[in-house]
Amino acid sequence: MKEAYLKSLQMIKRLDLKNEKQYNELLKNYLLLNSESLKYISQTRSFRRIIRLAEEVV
Repeated sequence: MKEAYLKSLQMIKRLDLKNEKQYNELLKNYLLLNSESLKYISQTRSFRRIIRLAEEVV
């Protein structure tokens, strides 16, 4: 699960996604966590906070 979480954050960073709608469009083509799972693991309801977390990922 941790690998999928990190992969999702890296994709957000790499593709410079700005909102949840753009992220949800990627789910069809890549094996990523859905946005609700990503919010649950990050312990936040804000996708903007997840984007900030993604910027800190190596």
